[in-house]
Amino acid sequence: MSTTSPTEGRRPSMADVATAAGVSVTTVSRALSGKGDLPTETRVRIQETARALGYTRWTTTRGRPDTTDARMIELVLGTYDDAFTNEVSVGARQAAARMGYDLLQTLERDDPEDDWPARVARRHPAGVILGLIQPTHNQLARLNGLNIPIVLLEPASDPHNELQSVSTTNWQGGYDAGMHLVGLGLTHFICVAGEPKLRFGRARESGFSRAVFEHVPGSVFNVVKSDWTTRPLTEELAPLVRGRGPVGVFTCNDNMAVGVYTAAKRLGLSIPDDLCVIGFDDTARSAHMEPPLTTVHQPIRALAARAVEMIEQLRAGHESRGDRIELPTRLVVRGSTLPLEEPPAAETDAQ
Repeated sequence: MSTTSPTEGRRPSMADVATAAGVSVTTVSRALSGKGDLPTETRVRIQETARALGYTRWTTTRGRPDTTDARMIELVLGTYDDAFTNEVSVGARQAAARMGYDLLQTLERDDPEDDWPARVARRHPAGVILGLIQPTHNQLARLNGLNIPIVLLEPASDPHNELQSVSTTNWQGGYDAGMHLVGLGLTHFICVAGEPKLRFGRARESGFSRAVFEHVPGSVFNVVKSDWTTRPLTEELAPLVRGRGPVGVFTCNDNMAVGVYTAAKRLGLSIPDDLCVIGFDDTARSAHMEPPLTTVHQPIRALAARAVEMIEQLRAGHESRGDRIELPTRLVVRGSTLPLEEPPAAETDAQ
């Protein structure tokens, strides 16, 4: 005896989803549109039921179909006011234009009444790139109900294979910075770690400390906390650097390196004679600091471009859920660190 699906031979309706999920049609509509507040487990159950039935959302607004905008990608960032996000914007915009998409830039706001997933749901773009953001379970449930490809760019926390993501080799970048300072023959080190603790910041700090502890086991190692901005770190650094020199300082982004430069000037310290400073990002200003900043270069524009490409591949079914891509970093040595010590010349026998 064969069992026939109640939707076999026809396109499943919202009523079919409601019946299978044990909820009302109104609840299904709210769950799949990303509108209204529903318990996460209810929203997820409805979404999974819709996928199992092969239901494709098709609603109408004022008599006209409400469909995905096939040529618009939405970039959601928490700010557009710093060097990093400016590079992200440029990279994403260039890649989108090259691939025939329009790029819409959306700001994540603090107002709970103006949640960005609701704005995304109204526009229904072809894909969404979330930069430095890890969506909450409720936000993710809203987005999943729209069947829109989502890519995380440098996620703030571990995506746990729930979403596609693109980032750089943060741990390796921190390790390379540590090895460079170790190679200078230093024995005193400071890591300027970002607060709040973000996934990529923890990786950079971990890589740096591993290099130091592995190769200079008797070293003095201190951690200074900052807020990812250019805030001067005079009070924090003063008791750790006076009379030590030279001290190797690694900051988990270039902004905090600016704070170290300001502190050094106020404390009457020289870079690189008293402080050997390495940043992370290689934003445009780093090469123009005085002295130019040694930093870990991450290909920010390439990261953003790769995220746009992943949206296209997801739409075509060429990416798998939870895929994670890492682009390589590289150390750019400039004037803020002393040159590597030259090995002693080998003695040769007189001829």
